[in-house]
Amino acid sequence: MTIKHRLIISNILMIVVPVLISAIIIAAGQYMSLQYWKAKYPSDPYGYDVPDTLTSTAIALSQDTGNTLSQNRQKLESYLQTNHMRLTVHNYESHKLLLDMGDTNIDSANAMIQAIWALNGKGSVVLENSSLSSNTVTMGGKTYVISTFNEYAPLSDTAYNNEYDSLITLFTILFIVGVLVTIFFTNRFLTHFVFKHINQPLRMLIEGVQQIRDGNLDTRIRYTGKDEFAGVCHDFNDMAEKLKQSMQLIQRQENNRKELLASISHDLRSPLTSIRAYSEGLMDGVANTPEARHNYIKMIKTKAEDIDRMVAKIFLFSKMDMGDYPYDPELLDVNRELESLVRATTEEYRDRGLDVQLDLASEPARIFADPLQLDSIFTNIMENSLKYREKERGVLQIQTIVQREQIIIYLTDDGPGVPEQSLAHLFDVFYRSDPSRNNPNKGSGLGLAITAKAVERMGGSIKALLAPSGGLRIIIRLPLIVQEEQA
Repeated sequence: MTIKHRLIISNILMIVVPVLISAIIIAAGQYMSLQYWKAKYPSDPYGYDVPDTLTSTAIALSQDTGNTLSQNRQKLESYLQTNHMRLTVHNYESHKLLLDMGDTNIDSANAMIQAIWALNGKGSVVLENSSLSSNTVTMGGKTYVISTFNEYAPLSDTAYNNEYDSLITLFTILFIVGVLVTIFFTNRFLTHFVFKHINQPLRMLIEGVQQIRDGNLDTRIRYTGKDEFAGVCHDFNDMAEKLKQSMQLIQRQENNRKELLASISHDLRSPLTSIRAYSEGLMDGVANTPEARHNYIKMIKTKAEDIDRMVAKIFLFSKMDMGDYPYDPELLDVNRELESLVRATTEEYRDRGLDVQLDLASEPARIFADPLQLDSIFTNIMENSLKYREKERGVLQIQTIVQREQIIIYLTDDGPGVPEQSLAHLFDVFYRSDPSRNNPNKGSGLGLAITAKAVERMGGSIKALLAPSGGLRIIIRLPLIVQEEQA
């Protein structure tokens, strides 16, 4: 049940319950008032009817000349005394008085009896402060007139009104107190009815927030309710999960920055040490011939160029990582770009010991990409294969396959490859876990990281696998322009 429904039910019950209790209080008050008046003023102007059992007893007593029904006589007298009544039994035909019992003294009894006879023995008569009620009863073939006399003290208007006002005042006070007590307890119950389903999830949320504040990002709220808090708790869990992922990403980035600084320091130290050594050799006169001095200066220049390339790559990677590197995409055909790039660089790479072989798809493969970054992707991979080849001449095979919505590019070399556990980290910054590829003099470790950033920027994906021949296979997937746009 939702909180909204509980509030609606609570508002309805807050009206219905006091109304019902008030009705019960009014009914109980009326019943108690009636009993009070009956108890205080048992004799009314119209008298009491004698129960049928006592009527039979009275007729039996009227015929008992030997006083054999003394026990029944005591019961009847007790009843008449309790109710302040007098009872007479007359023969209906002869008007003869057969029985006269009771302690009430009614001087005008004869006059009222005459009135009853005028009513044929049935009816009620009120005279001054007395009343008489008669009825005919037939028993044993004879008809009897049973009469009951009552005396009552008339209540004055002032006394009656005072007592009535007192009762009304008492009843009003009891009614108000009862209604207030009912409202109070109803409010307490309904407040608990609604609030307990708000308090529990609130406490769970507060505890969860405190856990998150204290750094426990694994905390989750397990709330099984079906009310409005279910969505809030679900969103809290999503927030906690995303916050955990964000913190993990920040931690990874922090670790990457530390590794980057350590790797930069390590990779810069080697060429700087060489520059320092050759500079000191020149200053100390170690290179004492023009040819030796030329070689020293040439080595210093080479190491300085290595540092410059490394710094340029670090700058490029930082710009791409921040998304601040210029990106000017245009419509390109990947196969044509590859063919043009290999044609322009094949002689250079052949002279340096790397043969590049092409197996391009015949279908057009149009993509939106920056031509400079697209060329840098293939150039970095070719440079990587060239640097880490084991043979005198290495081979890099480039194959493209065009599918409906993407082009798949396979770049496979015959180099030493990498351990299988290192494949997932091959595109990390400065990652060179394999000893065969862990030579700072061969590369900065940034080429494949820059390549992965460029592919990601083009909306594609890149991964590394072990080639069947034992080398390294890099697979690049790039999204193609749909046929409608090509047309």
